[in-house]
Amino acid sequence: MASLAPSPARRRASKARGAGPAHMTLKRSLLAAAAGLLPLLAAVPTTALAQAPAALSDVAVRKVEVNVAVGKAQVLELPAPYTDIMIGNPETADVLPLTSRSVYVVGKKLGGTTLTAYGPGRRLVAAANVVVAADVETLRQRMRDALPNEENLRVASGNQSIVLTGTASSGAVAGRAAALAESFAPGQVVNMLSVQGSQQVTLSVRIVEMERATAKALRLNMNTANPASPNYHNFVIGTGDTGVATTLTDTFGLLKFPLRAGDVDLDVLFDALETKGLVKTLAEPNLTAMSGDTANFLAGGEFPVPVAQNQNNGQSTITVEFKQFGIGLAFTPTVLQDGMVNLVVNPEVSSIDPNASFVSNGLRIPGIKVRRAKTTVELRDGESFTIAGLIRDDYQDQIRQFPMLGDLPILGSLFRSTSYQRNQTELVILVTPHLVRPTRARQATPADNFVPPSDTELFLLGKTQSSQRPAKGGVDGPQGHVLQ
Repeated sequence: MASLAPSPARRRASKARGAGPAHMTLKRSLLAAAAGLLPLLAAVPTTALAQAPAALSDVAVRKVEVNVAVGKAQVLELPAPYTDIMIGNPETADVLPLTSRSVYVVGKKLGGTTLTAYGPGRRLVAAANVVVAADVETLRQRMRDALPNEENLRVASGNQSIVLTGTASSGAVAGRAAALAESFAPGQVVNMLSVQGSQQVTLSVRIVEMERATAKALRLNMNTANPASPNYHNFVIGTGDTGVATTLTDTFGLLKFPLRAGDVDLDVLFDALETKGLVKTLAEPNLTAMSGDTANFLAGGEFPVPVAQNQNNGQSTITVEFKQFGIGLAFTPTVLQDGMVNLVVNPEVSSIDPNASFVSNGLRIPGIKVRRAKTTVELRDGESFTIAGLIRDDYQDQIRQFPMLGDLPILGSLFRSTSYQRNQTELVILVTPHLVRPTRARQATPADNFVPPSDTELFLLGKTQSSQRPAKGGVDGPQGHVLQ
């Protein structure tokens, strides 16, 4: 309990009784406390001081409620002169004597407390409940200044908190209104705003992988045969693609030169082959999420990875964790004003890479090739953006040779097989957001008018759908459940 400086009537009564030194010390302390409140009184706005005073009843002492905003003051008139006035919680509100029958009640912190005034002879003069709330009027003005087009926002004060009601044009507007109210009453905001319009976003994504593969091979194969011999022998330097020596035939990419040395025919084949390819892999996921939520997509799989874990007894056990790979997508939409959509997009394309594997305790653990991107954009409904430039280059050179002969200078190239392969892959991602609304229950689907083809239409005419349309109307005869 905190007691403030007594009124002039209290000081006259003290002189009449001949107050001693102890009373004079208390008097100086109370006057110093009142002097400390003078700067706070000077900071109170004039409009707050001019508010109508809350009068107490002169007939009987009864509690009244005094509402005051944080940082502002309210004039309280008492029914009789007071000598002492007390405030229950000085951290919530404070009181400053004004005259012998009026005081200033200053709000300091959200909450509630009690104010009690006593007259001569410790007679109870007045009692009041002081409720310190947020400055709702100033908050309403700030709302009008910050959100001038939001005419359906309502701000009210209730039970030491700020209550937001009404409708907002978008989720972003509702968030800004809540943040502004939070600055006036931290942790005391009740957000009951509803959002107009669609708050569901469907993201149409096309993930295209363009692979440019180039392979070159140069092989030398020699076929020797003696026409007089009943057996036909093949002598092959180098191997085929399967790693097994094969009988040479005239195929595309082979140059055959017949030579004769005595009774031996020598066929020299140069295998010079170059291949070029262009491969497209396409994924088109469609994801739907509420504004502010995250949706995820994965087209791929999971592979096990052993993980060692230590136990309390000092021993370790092996557990298995599964790692994801494939085409993944995660996005978080936020619907803004005027049909704008803020998108946080995280696409990822990964594949298992045996070349990056390692062996641990006899277990081979593969590595993963990952191409990942993260971007934030703002688009209107139906607009698209593209993420490109995720390029990967793989080079592979392979040389096979006849032992020792392949190491000879110049002539050694006749006993070597060289292959070269380069794979260049570029990933292109196209993203298009759409604001969606729930459809009616009787919307047509692509299968509504589908009629399976007859045998004649399927095998003779090559049609996958019959040209006949389904008959209109419902089911003939009784239908539904039969109860007996």
